[in-house]
Amino acid sequence: MALLHRHQHYRSGRAADRQARAAAARWRHDGSEPRWARSDLKLRRLLSMLFAPIFALIGVLMLLLGSGAPAAAGPPQGIYTALAACCFLLALVALVDLYVIRRRRREQQRWHRTS
Repeated sequence: MALLHRHQHYRSGRAADRQARAAAARWRHDGSEPRWARSDLKLRRLLSMLFAPIFALIGVLMLLLGSGAPAAAGPPQGIYTALAACCFLLALVALVDLYVIRRRRREQQRWHRTS
């Protein structure tokens, strides 16, 4: 009896085939997308180089405001800390993007492709 109950949770052959076809359809190309999609690396590099130091500076400013804020006036110290953490996270994302851009530009140079 327990053996029958255990096998009821497995999918039937038709359901498994239907799920496999649906998963394969996700990767099927219909010709409407570009053959080699590229992002504008120069613009991404410019934006990352611009916003990484800005977010880092705002994060430091938020930490300084949070450490010097009196308890009675203004928002609580935790708000400043949370905003500083968000700014540092965005600065980190921009720095990681700069690394990815540098790696992709090297790859383009290696394969003699224009950007």
